[in-house]
Amino acid sequence: MPGMKTSSAIPGRNVPASAASTWCWARRVAVQWLRRRLGLAVRLDTDDRRLLEQCILPYYAARADVRRVLFVGVGWYTEAYEALFAGRRYVTLDMDPRVARHGSRQHHVVGSAVEAGQLFGPGAFDLVVFNGVFGWGLDERADVNAALESFHHVLRPGGELVVGWNDVALRRPYEFSSSEALRHFEPVTLPPLGVAQLQLETDNRHRFEFYRRP
Repeated sequence: MPGMKTSSAIPGRNVPASAASTWCWARRVAVQWLRRRLGLAVRLDTDDRRLLEQCILPYYAARADVRRVLFVGVGWYTEAYEALFAGRRYVTLDMDPRVARHGSRQHHVVGSAVEAGQLFGPGAFDLVVFNGVFGWGLDERADVNAALESFHHVLRPGGELVVGWNDVALRRPYEFSSSEALRHFEPVTLPPLGVAQLQLETDNRHRFEFYRRP
């Protein structure tokens, strides 16, 4: 597909395949648990998270025109992202009140992506990050389209949308690219990657897609 690239260059796998790798995986989990207990920053050690944290988010954080960010879907592994956007307006949104403690210290909202257009004003954000939500609770086509409509509402003209999802049967309600509300957006090439879509050839086949509101 034009503008799309597959990659298996990022080291690591999401699912251990041997006793040795199982031990390493268990050790990482234990270390992360301990760091959380000590109040230290922790990260989810997967290929897609490394790409997000080391390439995609830093690229946007370095852009002078990205001053207002909406990050949809939070967990303990997203807490460190706010620091990347220090000095910017960083807002998080998640419908599960139990994870609110992992949200933005500036402004966290308990609510669904479907409701974003009602929760925030028109053109309120320069960037929306929608990673790990499609296929993880937001599964119905009507709801996904409603969320995309909401993102179009809250993004300023020229604002960008980062989408990440697992392209495997268990986490693929349907082909995201067939969402009707994507008609409101145009694909945009992310300069550090040189593509508008990137498919990781890892166990979860995570896929990143980049869009702009015209």
